[in-house]
Amino acid sequence: MNLKFFANELCSPGRARLFLTVLPLFLLVSCQDEPAEPVTKRARPVKVATIHDGGLGKVVEFPGQIEPAQMAWKAFEVTGRIIELPVKEGQVITKGQILARLDPRDFQSARDSALASYETAQLMTKRVGQLHKGRAASQQELELAERDLLTAKASYERAEKALEDTVMTADFDGTVAKIQVEDFANVTAKQEVMLIQDTSSLEVVFQLPESALTIPLVGETDAEKVANTNPVVIVSALPDVEFPATFSEFSERADPVTRTYEATLAFTPPQDSLIQPGMTASVRAEFPAHELLKSDGFPVPAKAIFSESGGEAEVWRLDPATSKVAGVTVKPGALIGEMIVVKGDLKDGDLVVTSGVHHLQEGREVRIWEAR
Repeated sequence: MNLKFFANELCSPGRARLFLTVLPLFLLVSCQDEPAEPVTKRARPVKVATIHDGGLGKVVEFPGQIEPAQMAWKAFEVTGRIIELPVKEGQVITKGQILARLDPRDFQSARDSALASYETAQLMTKRVGQLHKGRAASQQELELAERDLLTAKASYERAEKALEDTVMTADFDGTVAKIQVEDFANVTAKQEVMLIQDTSSLEVVFQLPESALTIPLVGETDAEKVANTNPVVIVSALPDVEFPATFSEFSERADPVTRTYEATLAFTPPQDSLIQPGMTASVRAEFPAHELLKSDGFPVPAKAIFSESGGEAEVWRLDPATSKVAGVTVKPGALIGEMIVVKGDLKDGDLVVTSGVHHLQEGREVRIWEAR
C-alpha cells in the first residue's frame, strides 16, 4: 500500500473515527510503567528509657505554724502591786534579768516577823535541851519545843520565798513578746503578766495524718526515722529558702476530731532573720516508696504513658532483638516530678519508648534515636 492510498484511507470518515478510537488505547498500553515495588515503612526514631523496679521516694508537704523553741508566760506567785516594769514588748532580755517588781514592804515585814519567831524557837529549843540533859525538863517538853522550832522554820522559809517572789526574772535569753499589765497595776497570784520567748531556735508544729504513720521508716528512734526523711522547713514568707529540721517531739494520741497527730520539728534561722513565731510554714519530707503512697513500682517518664481511644493506660515496650514495639497495659500511681510510677507486665531492665508514643502502632519497627 503506497502512501497516497494510506492517506486516502485515513481521510475517509469511517476509517478516521476508528483510528482515533484505537490510538489512545494503543498508547495507554504501550506507555504503562513496570509494576511498582511495595513501599516499606522506615524505622521511626524514638527515645527510650531503661526502667527499674524500685519505686520513687515521694516528697510530701504538711502545713504548720512556727513557734519559739522556748516560751513562758510569766506570773507572780504572790498578790501585790507592781512598782517596777523596766521592760517593753520586743525588748531583748537575758537570763536572770529583772522583768518586774511588786511592792515588797508587806512581804519584808512578814519575813522579819517570821525570822524573829524562828530565832526565838531556836533559843527555846536549845534551852529546853539543856534542861532535859539535867533532868529538869521532860522528854515531852523537849519534843514540843522541837516541833515549835520546825513550825517556825517553815513559816520563815515561806515568808522568805514570798519576798523573793516579788521580783520577776527571765528564765532564759530571749525577747519580751507581750505584756498584759500596766505600771502600778494590782495583780493576783498566778495572773499572766508577760510572755517571753527564745527565737534563736524555732520550731514548726504540724499535723500528721494516720496514713503517714503506717509508712515504715528506717531507724530505731523517732529522731533517726525523721532524719532519714531529710525534712526541711519552708516559711511561707520565704518560699525559696529551705531550713534543715530535726525531730523535737511527737504526740502519742490522735486528735479526736481531725484524727491527726501533732508533730514538732526544730530549726535554727540565721541570726539576722526576720522569721517570727506565728508565721505560717510547711514541712517538706521525702517518704520511701510505699504502696500507701502509690509510689512503689516502675518509675517511667510521664510522657511515656498513652491511651488508645480513652482506654487503659499503656506504654510501648521495645524488644531490642526485633526493634519492634508492643503495648503494655499499666496502672498509673503517684506522679513525682516528671516521673510517674506504674505497675504492669514489666520487668527490671525493660526499654520503654519515651517520645512520639502517639504515632506508633503495635509491632512498628523503630530505631533508638541518638543525639549527634
